[in-house]
Amino acid sequence: MKVSSFPSGSTATNFPSSRSVQGTTSSTVSHTQDVFAAVLEQVGRKGYTSAQSVDDSSISSDSIAGTWDDWFQEFCSTRYSFIAGSDSPSVREGKTATDLRDDYKKILCNAYNNGAYADPQSYVRKLSSEDLSAIQQVHHLANPIQPSSLSAEASLNLLLPPDAQVDENLDGLTDVGAATTFRFPDSNTPSEVRKAWEATTQELSDEDRMLYQMQIGSQLLLANMHFDENGEYLGSSEPGDADWVNPQASPDFSYRQQATKWLDYLDHFSSQIAPEQYQRDHAFWSNFRNNLSLFDA
Repeated sequence: MKVSSFPSGSTATNFPSSRSVQGTTSSTVSHTQDVFAAVLEQVGRKGYTSAQSVDDSSISSDSIAGTWDDWFQEFCSTRYSFIAGSDSPSVREGKTATDLRDDYKKILCNAYNNGAYADPQSYVRKLSSEDLSAIQQVHHLANPIQPSSLSAEASLNLLLPPDAQVDENLDGLTDVGAATTFRFPDSNTPSEVRKAWEATTQELSDEDRMLYQMQIGSQLLLANMHFDENGEYLGSSEPGDADWVNPQASPDFSYRQQATKWLDYLDHFSSQIAPEQYQRDHAFWSNFRNNLSLFDA
């Protein structure tokens, strides 16, 4: 399974880059999620579960343009490079930050005005190569977009700003073009869990935050590994397989129980873990569990 990290969107198998990892959600990110959740709701789709309600009458191509402008202004310098080359395959030769901002803004507004969010697959297939190149750069996609091969979710997320993209089929992964990404929190994470996560991670470094995101993500991978009665590894289910499972989509899934399992694991293997790591990880999962209780998650 090729799973890239959080919003960076390459098709490599690496987990997250620091560029794509945030601590406490900024007001700009929250507003972006609120606006595009409202856009999706207009056509019967679901945006971020944690999004706040937005007056439907306030949603227009102008408000979408302004939302994108605000998001891009905040994150352009930290998430984007404009130096073309082999290390940046999505960067368009001779294009500036202003070009990227304006090109994608036009794509978003045209998508809204032309009903693209109701049928993203058909709409993406009609886009010009220039538009597809701009979208590729916005989402840091390693390869040129091939619209005919994309699912509805993968197509839809091309038409959403990076922080507003959704896991529409509830498989625990967010498809963006040909990229399959794991994110936590993602669009389906309950608001109370998101608050607990942010309270727990607000003082952490990007590196430590990524570590614990990876640990949460590992549960999805483990749930799809298969072993025989002797514990021998038989193989893994892949996204899209009939037997692929997402534990977090289960009605009885408990984030508190997941935190407890991590604490039990640490205690069981404490003799094999460096003392500093044990103390750091134990403190994190204890704090996360406490915050989950505090926010009634």
